[in-house]
Amino acid sequence: MNFYEHYYSLFVYRENNRIMKRKNIFIATIISIFMLPLLSNAQEEIIIIETFRKNAPERFDAPKTPSFTLVSKSGKYAMGIGGYVKGTVSMDFNGAINNAAYFTTSAIPVNPLPGNDKLLQYNVNQSNLSFNFVSLADKKSKFGAYINMNFSGNNYTPYIEDAYITYGGLLMGRTTSIFTDAAAIPPTIDSEGPNGLTYKTNTVINYRSYWGERKRFSTGVGLEMPSTDFTVSDEQSVTNQFIPDFPSYIQYAWGKNNSSHIRLSSIIRNVNYRNNVQDKNNIISTYACQLSGLLNVKDKLIFYYQLAYGTGITTYIQDVSGLKLDFMPRYVNDHNDKDAGKLEHVKSMAYYAGLQYNFNPRTFMSCTFSQVDIDVPDNYEDTNLYKEGYYLATNFFWYAMPNVQVGAEYLYGRRVDQNDEWGQANRLQVMLQYNF
Repeated sequence: MNFYEHYYSLFVYRENNRIMKRKNIFIATIISIFMLPLLSNAQEEIIIIETFRKNAPERFDAPKTPSFTLVSKSGKYAMGIGGYVKGTVSMDFNGAINNAAYFTTSAIPVNPLPGNDKLLQYNVNQSNLSFNFVSLADKKSKFGAYINMNFSGNNYTPYIEDAYITYGGLLMGRTTSIFTDAAAIPPTIDSEGPNGLTYKTNTVINYRSYWGERKRFSTGVGLEMPSTDFTVSDEQSVTNQFIPDFPSYIQYAWGKNNSSHIRLSSIIRNVNYRNNVQDKNNIISTYACQLSGLLNVKDKLIFYYQLAYGTGITTYIQDVSGLKLDFMPRYVNDHNDKDAGKLEHVKSMAYYAGLQYNFNPRTFMSCTFSQVDIDVPDNYEDTNLYKEGYYLATNFFWYAMPNVQVGAEYLYGRRVDQNDEWGQANRLQVMLQYNF
């Protein structure tokens, strides 16, 4: 909930209580008569706000409740247009990453060229525009649609982050993988976030269900587009993928408005490749699990956490996605060996822990530490392949006005290679963001 939504609902709540506590019944009745249209409209707006929120992604940086809303003449549908303009200024020192938006620790240079340990960068390409279309019908199977884009393409061209439709618990389209616990992502100015975050934007078909007392239990399953993020030699070839990834989770929530939760997730992958030595297609199967969640202590202190472990999931880990580390070629001396031409699993471990303290509804600060560790086969040790990465973020956010947010952040990152050589980077950045 942003600052405006929080105080709007708080206003309605306080006005109701103020009237109810009047000793003079006559005065309270007169006030109630004049306040009734306002409170009725406020209640309708809160219902629309909540419907928009449920239809939007759970990520911290995803626009949820737009300032501009169009309601159909029948009152059954609503479309919101919103987003934000986000500008940052950053200074890297004692090591630099040449990317103003994403502080990716795997991109930290090891043995950088002399004189390149400082870098000043400006960025506005993480500004965002979203369209949120919802059905206001009082039915369990409401439908909606959501489109969200930033401008991180070449020359600030739009880049679609989310584009999906929903019907009840069913979602189809492009959005964050259901393997990601989006509600448990700690807030950062850095658009990358913790390097150990299991995060992947993908084309998905997933289904979520809520059940039990106050809908404290929830489950989710998905069919997601497979990807080929692995290394091959002359003995293997990348082939077309035809088996989707299968992520799933079960979650338990508690506290006021189910503000705390714990989630256990898993993902099964079956990746297809061509074994050129044996002249046949092989399927290599992987499995990973994850524990994540957040603990909300009286709306003042929030603890975020995640621990993921498994094989063949580097494509789902922020820091190492795209490094082709899901699988590595298995080297054998004899081509007649039964293992000749096969790929070998790469084990991955990723975690983060973060604390957020809310001074008041307008001001909060947070601190997050994260690590990624990659266990490659023995024959790849002592190379310049990625081994592990560390990430530290501490920041401060303040709503100077209901729609204006400013922030400051310090980031530290470190990359270590298999040969134990390493590089580091430090960043100070400030942010000005206008939400609309």
